Amino acid sequence: MSKFERDSEPERRKKSRLYFFLLLLVFLPRSQKALSLIEENPSPLIAKVLVWVNGQEDKGEIRQLVSIKEGDSYSLKNVTQVIRQLFKTGLFSDVQVAKNGEEKLELEFFLTRKLFTRKVIFSGDVGISGKKLREGIYSLRADSFFSEDKLQKAIQEFKEVLKGEGYFHPEIRASTEKDEKKSSIDVLFEINSGERFVLKQIAFKGEVLVPEAELKEKMESKEGNAYIPSLLDRDLTRLKEMYNLMGFQRAEVEVEERNINEQAKSVSLSLKVTPQEKIQIIIKGAKVPLSLVKPIWEERIFEEWGLIEGEAQILAYLRKKGYIFSTVNSSIERADSEIHVVHEVSAGQKYKIQGISFEGLKYFVPSELKRELGIVEKVPFLSWIDGERLFELPREIEIFYKSHGFSNTKVNLNFIKKDKKVDAIFSIEEGTQQKIKNISISGASLFSAETLLAQMTSFEGGPFFQPDVQKDREKLENFYLDQGVRGTEIEVKIENAGEDLFSLIFTVKEGGKIRIDKVIITGNIVTEKGTILKELKIREGEYAFQEKILETKRGLERLGIFSEVRMEEIPVSPEAENLVINLREGDRNYASLGVGLETKNEPRTFEVWDNVIRLRGTAEFIRSNIFGRASQLSFVAQASLKEKRGVVSWEQPYFFGIPIQTYLNAWLEREERKSFGYDRRGVSLTGIKSISESLIFLTTLRWARTTLYYLEISESEIDRQYFPFSATSLSGSIIWDRRDDTFNPAKGSFFSVVAEWAYPLFKAESDFLKTFIKYQHFFPVFSRLNFSSTARLGLGKGRMPIHERFFGGGSNSFRGEEFDELGPKDPNSLQPIGGKALFLLNFELRFPLVSAFKYLSGAIFYDKGNVFAKRSQFSLESLQDAVGIGIRYRTPLGPLRFDLGWNLDSPEGKRKPLAFITIGNVF
Repeated sequence: MSKFERDSEPERRKKSRLYFFLLLLVFLPRSQKALSLIEENPSPLIAKVLVWVNGQEDKGEIRQLVSIKEGDSYSLKNVTQVIRQLFKTGLFSDVQVAKNGEEKLELEFFLTRKLFTRKVIFSGDVGISGKKLREGIYSLRADSFFSEDKLQKAIQEFKEVLKGEGYFHPEIRASTEKDEKKSSIDVLFEINSGERFVLKQIAFKGEVLVPEAELKEKMESKEGNAYIPSLLDRDLTRLKEMYNLMGFQRAEVEVEERNINEQAKSVSLSLKVTPQEKIQIIIKGAKVPLSLVKPIWEERIFEEWGLIEGEAQILAYLRKKGYIFSTVNSSIERADSEIHVVHEVSAGQKYKIQGISFEGLKYFVPSELKRELGIVEKVPFLSWIDGERLFELPREIEIFYKSHGFSNTKVNLNFIKKDKKVDAIFSIEEGTQQKIKNISISGASLFSAETLLAQMTSFEGGPFFQPDVQKDREKLENFYLDQGVRGTEIEVKIENAGEDLFSLIFTVKEGGKIRIDKVIITGNIVTEKGTILKELKIREGEYAFQEKILETKRGLERLGIFSEVRMEEIPVSPEAENLVINLREGDRNYASLGVGLETKNEPRTFEVWDNVIRLRGTAEFIRSNIFGRASQLSFVAQASLKEKRGVVSWEQPYFFGIPIQTYLNAWLEREERKSFGYDRRGVSLTGIKSISESLIFLTTLRWARTTLYYLEISESEIDRQYFPFSATSLSGSIIWDRRDDTFNPAKGSFFSVVAEWAYPLFKAESDFLKTFIKYQHFFPVFSRLNFSSTARLGLGKGRMPIHERFFGGGSNSFRGEEFDELGPKDPNSLQPIGGKALFLLNFELRFPLVSAFKYLSGAIFYDKGNVFAKRSQFSLESLQDAVGIGIRYRTPLGPLRFDLGWNLDSPEGKRKPLAFITIGNVF
């Protein structure tokens, strides 16, 4: 035993005290000396802080990013922290600090702002289009950060693009033009592409199997023409596809040798062809497109997997066609250098699915399960679900049950045959439901457990589904962020708490509540700071609520004047941070010209030359962010032989400081209608307030003066020809838009109501009331089968001139009558006179025509409605009916429509179809 081990505990304590006092006697004098030095030489004070940005002193927003103040003690740690904060903003490419003085220091921060590439310009003998050049570079693009390294990489990328187009020795010089005020830079590339080489010879090697002349005919690269590597790459793909069509799905065609003669500026190519095995796919017993299976064998794959995948594709195709009980047996046969992939199909009888039922349901009722799976009721004359979808349902049902805690659910699909119809029966073994026994939260002090539990989807006694638990963890983290807390970490542990019972243990490591010290706005050059401050939903001194920060970002983006809005949170202490709003202003000017054609009346056939064709032109100019207040001035002019219109519009996001989008419009227009033509001038003031993403309120104050320059009906007191009719009106509108797509909706609804009161102010002749209500509903019946309905009601009262009345008829109204022709007619001229009441219903069912063309569809429609001269004449019995068929082709602006409509109420012998061609949905 050692000496230390033999000593008793009291003895060891005595010796420890002795050693401590000896050390104290040795170091005490030195410590006192060090303390005296600290008192004699305290940290120097900072007398002045200067911030230079791109060589110019900044005393504004950028200066506020430097948290060191005059009078603070100098600390290298604090300076380093400020440098880190400056870099974290993402605004600066370089930060340097200079220290001057001894006792009283002067700190100078030299900041270099990052430059944005505003334009990339090409000049010189480029040889190819600027678009192709821009597509080939990734390092330097417009609206991206600029650096010298990126510039050099871009030059190399340009060279590669030009080499791909046959210019092997291009010369590229780059120059830049900076706009320090906007922190932007224009980059000019002066390019001399040089000469292309001539393709002297193309030779083929390997198992060519095809005459060389035929191969060369397929190629766009020709001997004697310029050698273009990118074109050759496309040729190699084209040749490979040619061999694929011959049955060589794995054929390889590649450049074996490329001889370049620099002196003669010529290139000779040697292409090697390797056909590999010839794969012949044989499908016996049913007509199934080979294109379903061929792509599987284009690459080297495991043959067993290829057979299984091929069977799956064939079965899905047949089941979709109604061959529900089809079977496929597959095999591979080898003969010499050929592989035969054989699928023997037994299609069986074709069946129509009559109904779906469920067995074994305990937790759900059938209607609930159908609704969750998107299985709707049967549509007359159409099969409401196809066989392919039917065989996908077992898996979908199992997943649905798992999301409700049934992890061991099994589903079997059975059928009952009735002649050529079948009933599908899903036998469901639900198994036991896994539930949450309890949920515990530890480590939370800022918020109560009840508050945190309210944020979760999971609850005690509810189903256990692990993905939901992970979502709950993310919800809690977001909740902390929305409450101004940063740095929170949450872990969740799942423990067994009995048979099919689980306990969820959330461990919260809370961060700290962070306040906004300063809101720093940078990057605005034209935009006034007050305009930006109006969109701020969070203020200095408030907690850093994440949702308010995001709402601020969305509000600034909605102004439409910034090309980029970035929000950076920069910590300045454990309890505070700076919110840096970095803005980049977009272009302020926009101009466009458009020329098109229009027909005098609605087109009746696709043979355009049979219609009266006229030119139509549009010119538009927009100046945005006027006076730096996010206001916009626009001029729009439209002209054709049928109508002319000029509009001047002033738009601003606020109305006397109230956040209401405001439009002041002044316009002149001339338009021809079926029974009259008019000139109109007017002004209007409109306020738009968005309550939510889907709900909008509008209010419009309007003055208009209208003159009829021709009238083909009998004149009335208010329809006198050449009589100027003045109207002052106030209208209010509500728009509730819940469609999934404005131009091509597949589901959702649209509701609008407009009420207008025209009162005889300022010596105006107007004295009427108008209300117009519209409702649309879209919903998918099943895959690519969509149903839509539209209802419109218009009611008027008072002295309504013809140009203020309701009209109906045409491709966007009632497709059993021509444009404006629905409703009452003038007894002498038989021209439409409009009315004070309108009621229209439109129903349409769209269905796929050709599976290969997903944008093409057919339609059947039914329209019902009429126009009434007086409200008192409104009668459901007087409504007319129209039916028709049509073709639709989806475009970005809405469907291109061709319709044939029949008015069922036309007299016998006059019930002829009307043809309509237009673009957009019925509205």
